[in-house]
Amino acid sequence: MTPERWHRVKELFESALERAPEERSAFLDHACDGDESLRNEVKSLLASYEEGESFMERPAVAPAAETLAGSQGGSLVGQTVRHYQVTHEIGSGGMGEVYLAHDTRLGRRVALKLLPSYLSKDEDRLRRFEQEARAASALNHPNVCVIHEVGETEEGRHYIAMEYVDGETLRQHMVNGRIELNEVLDIAIQIASGLAAAHAVGVVHRDIKPENIMLRSDAYVKVLDFGLAKLTEKLSSESAAGSKALVHT
Repeated sequence: MTPERWHRVKELFESALERAPEERSAFLDHACDGDESLRNEVKSLLASYEEGESFMERPAVAPAAETLAGSQGGSLVGQTVRHYQVTHEIGSGGMGEVYLAHDTRLGRRVALKLLPSYLSKDEDRLRRFEQEARAASALNHPNVCVIHEVGETEEGRHYIAMEYVDGETLRQHMVNGRIELNEVLDIAIQIASGLAAAHAVGVVHRDIKPENIMLRSDAYVKVLDFGLAKLTEKLSSESAAGSKALVHT
């Protein structure tokens, strides 16, 4: 695949992700304009994404993007990002790398999510990255992952410091064995409670799936990854000034 072809595939893939799943097929019909090969390439990436992508898992699109765009600059394990001492990598995905880090100011563990360096100048990706922090920071609910801070490294990489959830994804839990009905209901109720709180402040997640649900050992459920959340007019109008300040914290 030529760099030009990859750029077009990547562009359509990211545009499709901005839309609800049920809208993607019609979007590709129009955007690909009869080019079935192009449509199939984008559909293949979307299928890989839907099968398991979250910020804890690496999608098929990431390696190709890195090959064409260049190195991300290596692992940050052992380094310090502002006041966060990075201890090890948790995972990576299309929207960034996630590390376990120690907050040296407050003495707590955090999950540190960084936008890949080669995407720091990509206005669309940067907007989506900041949108995740903006959406989640508007929420204060025990079933939603807490955002602690948004900032920028000295090298110009944008990051989100968020609550570290020690546990497993719902997908991993499902693979490990049969889940009893009582537990299924408890998980569903907690997910619904977190989403109801999000809807109350004008946030629609749009990407709820087992990979974006974390289960703690104490049975608490956390909804993660608001990178594709759709901010409604209510949130946009009420928090525009506050979110601008947050992003520049």
